[in-house]
Amino acid sequence: MTDVQKTNNKKIASITDALPLYAPPPAEYAGKIGVEVEMPLIKPGIGKPAIPTALEMQALQAKLKTKGFDAQLEPAGVLEYAGPPFATNDTAALLKKMKTDIGVFDAAAAEAGFTRSPFSIVPTTTKEEALGNMVSRERLQVSLKAMQEIFDENTLRLPMLTSSVQTSFSPKDADEMFRMVYRAYALNPLLTAACNSSSGYIVNEDEKLDYIPRGKYYLGYGEAGGVSPAFLKSENGEEFIRNHIEAVFRAPMHFAYNPDSSIIPATKENRITFEKLIEQGLNTQSNYELAETFLYNDVKVCNLRDEDGRVIGKRMEVRGADSGMDQPVMAVILSATLIPEGPAAKAFDELLKDYGFTGNPKTDAALFLSSRDAAVNNGGRFMDVAFGTGRLRDFAQDVAGILATYAEVPQKDLARLTDVLMTGECDAKIFAEKFATLKDAADYMQKDAAPKQGKGPKAALG
Repeated sequence: MTDVQKTNNKKIASITDALPLYAPPPAEYAGKIGVEVEMPLIKPGIGKPAIPTALEMQALQAKLKTKGFDAQLEPAGVLEYAGPPFATNDTAALLKKMKTDIGVFDAAAAEAGFTRSPFSIVPTTTKEEALGNMVSRERLQVSLKAMQEIFDENTLRLPMLTSSVQTSFSPKDADEMFRMVYRAYALNPLLTAACNSSSGYIVNEDEKLDYIPRGKYYLGYGEAGGVSPAFLKSENGEEFIRNHIEAVFRAPMHFAYNPDSSIIPATKENRITFEKLIEQGLNTQSNYELAETFLYNDVKVCNLRDEDGRVIGKRMEVRGADSGMDQPVMAVILSATLIPEGPAAKAFDELLKDYGFTGNPKTDAALFLSSRDAAVNNGGRFMDVAFGTGRLRDFAQDVAGILATYAEVPQKDLARLTDVLMTGECDAKIFAEKFATLKDAADYMQKDAAPKQGKGPKAALG
């Protein structure tokens, strides 16, 4: 959960008041990429894998902090790695650092008796087990309680059970952000499908899924999930920012801050939006920035901070990829190569035209929505679905060609992604062929849960 400064009491009452928050960042902070990797942990249990307790997670976090890592904890049994920023044209250095650091996280987890799950969702963990092992943080607990009241049960599964890989970019201005957001949304169906690491099961139920859980559950947020309507109504950077600010004003908030920094929780009877806070005189910059964190679209606009934690502008976060063993590397290569401005982006823009995309979100809205839906609700066809005016498998192979030309990364890092793009054999498809029942997935995890360096299914299942 993104933290905001609670005590910024500057008032924001209009789009005009909020616009300065979206001014270009200092030049030295633009053109950067970063990555966050959420890692669900497991250990052998009685009949099924166990997840860490809150105390075990806090001890692991403290150990990593002594090693100099800003390790964060997601609600239940999930450790988060956040790497330092790199220039967008230095993906190889980012990958090297990320893999080295995740190796340290793996080793620390192994010393505590845990290993990373190969799945983005530990399929045997129930909501009750997740809630029982939740880390203790006031904001988190208030937020989850509000979610139980405001949204349906599936939406609550997102923070409690799922994990992802998020790549972040700091565009130099609104127009560059608009173009990069366009590419990110166009890439998202492929990113989601190629990085799908679902076991096919969830909440310890023996019902095989034919959809990608994370992608489906995010729609429970309404306009605050999936493809942003603010983006789909935009034709340029200025329109996008204005539309985004309007979306922040309307976003359902899980809570808000009083002037004394105490928390006002949202309930069924007391729905909170920033628009309502204006009426109550609680329209502070702190509450505005908090409202922005409650937008969970596939491409998220967030605060950009300097080394001392000061907000210096905005960044964009690409959130479609599941977590897993190979997914961090695959998600970084796809996003870093195709989204930032440059020759690869130009090639990607031209490729999108072959699939019916014009470069104008208003014109392309139906294609964005249908392509996302096809990838998420794939009916067990995984990457064999529609994309734009064509097919996702064809698009994936075309993207593989762009990566072969422009991705400046070691071949060993590119190999697994190229295999997925050319064959459609994403992790979830491999798992679906191996796990006829929930017990099959549980047995696989029990064998794999002994602390060791995790491997993707190509290595683990042969």
